[in-house]
Amino acid sequence: MFPLEVAKRVLAGINHRRRRPCDAHALRRTRLLLAQALLVGLGFPDICLSAAVKKDHAPLQTYQQSPGGLVELPPAQLFGQNQINNSGFERGSAGWKLGPCWSVDEHAAYEGSHSLRFDAGSTCWSLPAAFSVPGTRHSSRSYTLRAWVKASADSDLQVRLAVHDENDRTFILGGTETVTPGVDWRVLEKKDIDLLAIHDRHVLQVWAVVQGTRGTAWFDDVELIEQTPLPLSVFLLYPNFRGYLWASSPQTIRLQANVAVSNLATAKVRVLLKNEAGATIRTVDRPAKDSQVLELDGSSLSLGSYFLDAELLDIGTGELLAAYPPLHVVKVNDHFRDGLVNYIAPDNFLVHNGKKRFVWGVYDRFSARFRCRECLFRSAAAYQHIPGFNGLNTIDNYADTLSNAEINILPFAGVKVRPSDDQLRPWLEALDSKGIGHLQIVNNWVEGNRARPPWAREVPDQDLWHLLAAIMRDQRGAIGYYTYDEPRPDKIPIVFAQYLALRRDDPGSVTYGVLANVKQVFRWRDVSDAVGCDPYPLVNIPDADDVAYGATSMPVMMRVSNSTRETVRQVYGSRPVWVVAQLFRFAGRFPDYEAMKMQAYKAIINGATGILWWGFVSEKGVETEWYKLNNPQAYVDFKRISQEVMALEPTLISQPRPDLLKSVSNPNIEFLVKTGSQATQTIVFASNLSEEPIGDVTFSLFPSTPQSTVTVYAEGRALPIHGGMFADRFNGYDVHVYVIQ
Repeated sequence: MFPLEVAKRVLAGINHRRRRPCDAHALRRTRLLLAQALLVGLGFPDICLSAAVKKDHAPLQTYQQSPGGLVELPPAQLFGQNQINNSGFERGSAGWKLGPCWSVDEHAAYEGSHSLRFDAGSTCWSLPAAFSVPGTRHSSRSYTLRAWVKASADSDLQVRLAVHDENDRTFILGGTETVTPGVDWRVLEKKDIDLLAIHDRHVLQVWAVVQGTRGTAWFDDVELIEQTPLPLSVFLLYPNFRGYLWASSPQTIRLQANVAVSNLATAKVRVLLKNEAGATIRTVDRPAKDSQVLELDGSSLSLGSYFLDAELLDIGTGELLAAYPPLHVVKVNDHFRDGLVNYIAPDNFLVHNGKKRFVWGVYDRFSARFRCRECLFRSAAAYQHIPGFNGLNTIDNYADTLSNAEINILPFAGVKVRPSDDQLRPWLEALDSKGIGHLQIVNNWVEGNRARPPWAREVPDQDLWHLLAAIMRDQRGAIGYYTYDEPRPDKIPIVFAQYLALRRDDPGSVTYGVLANVKQVFRWRDVSDAVGCDPYPLVNIPDADDVAYGATSMPVMMRVSNSTRETVRQVYGSRPVWVVAQLFRFAGRFPDYEAMKMQAYKAIINGATGILWWGFVSEKGVETEWYKLNNPQAYVDFKRISQEVMALEPTLISQPRPDLLKSVSNPNIEFLVKTGSQATQTIVFASNLSEEPIGDVTFSLFPSTPQSTVTVYAEGRALPIHGGMFADRFNGYDVHVYVIQ
């Protein structure tokens, strides 16, 4: 029931704010108060109430349990210029390259009088109509591709639009879905085509593509429209986990502020630090720059809740040019932090049950076809008898491969979490007995999703998420939630809503999501605590990004390096990056030990703080290799790389030491330097980014190391050091780990 005294305080707070000058900050606070009051009325725990509501009867610790972060989503990017100067074909075919079967129709159009026409015939060969956008254009990195299309009544034609990079062998950068148009004009559109910086100033080609053998298709108003960055965008670099400013950790609040206006010289960025009541207690003004880091000292702040409002102002008039949604920061003491089952340390590593970890785990999918037909139980003992490999049960296989995390896609996508029929907590207990944590998949736990748990079809989203969090909260075997899996950007609002609910109801959890398109990490970095990418190098042929970096053939192992590095870059090195590595067969090939090793160390070198392997128990994973294909080597290899990597965990979770390596002779060698478990050890992780072999790569140590030897980890080799230098050879994509005593 909704407590009367809480209702009175909420209404009093709202009425009080109505008497104050109407500003955006007060309105946002009011909306938060009202939303929180409604949540209490729906039966959610009242820990989410702000201090403004509960100050008369609750200590400050009440809202310290309410995590921070971004309060609301920023607006969408705005449309800029169309890069095609003859979109409507009113100037005939000017600028367009038309192949067989293409022409300009002067008697049919969506607007104007002309359109692009395709007449199917035996000489067409599916060649596109193409328009080249010069590289001298404004260097936008996000586009919307759009056209109006229709077809004749007798047509079997399918159409699509695509953007290609002319500099990189016209490989595709993005495009619309393939559709079958009707006899009436319809729009064909693809928003959020994002490009990496490596394609800046390249010549782009827009293709109109038709497939089929019969009929006529028309295109009109073909546009490639810039999506311009927001005038002001802000990202909370630190605190790096849910806005929690730990009292004993660094106290400098850091913000990344990006400005995109035509005249930077006339603008400034202002950040206002406000208390819960909305009063400004600190202000930072800086001249506007394309990109800069703003800092505020939080050491003198009392424990409690604060908001950061960022504004872009005209220097001369003080006019507000743009604002960004507020960021919530909560300063908490160590007692609160240490009571959380999970949190992210300032260096982006997971702390689980008080221990800092390099996340090493698996995606699982208990296969109904091969081993496990019904694997949801209500006792921990039952879960410990699910068949595994090598004479072990599945949970013992996790321990055998030193896994400390797992995501179970099926059957746990539909696990029951009502207290009267709880199938999840026993699983958490069974995992915790082996030191393993669970990430519960919830990207399907939203209304309208076809895979929504059958038992929850009639349960509203907020109620469903609350039920789940009540089971997961404070469980030692829980890490958090898997909230998105290779989604489209139009899913961001529902993922963000789910994130707000889960972080509120389960403060000591971590949410995690994965993107296949790493060019869009910047769109997702505020809707989860950790972010991942799944490059899958043994699956894909080189794409436009791979080609731009020099790849020519499969497997594209450099994609692990590039995807990890790009993910880290787009979160400014201020969020955990857990890479998804390939552990499944494709085109007749299962990753061998060397392929596993390359994936693991390339991810580590480029900033991953965790690796999750797909898949361990699945139709294409180790289970199938063991039971169906009689390939026990898959398990042997995975266990081997697991033991080798996790033996280095103390090194992996230590701080980088670039000061210990003076130089590397070849620019295609990427590397990471750390100290070993002993202070006298230097560990150098090195990888050949290129697919071409490299001989005699020289590593120069700093300070100069006395003449000694270098052990090549897990390879049974040693290299001499002369004059503080050692040398080695690298095959294409090779990785080596050097231990220098």
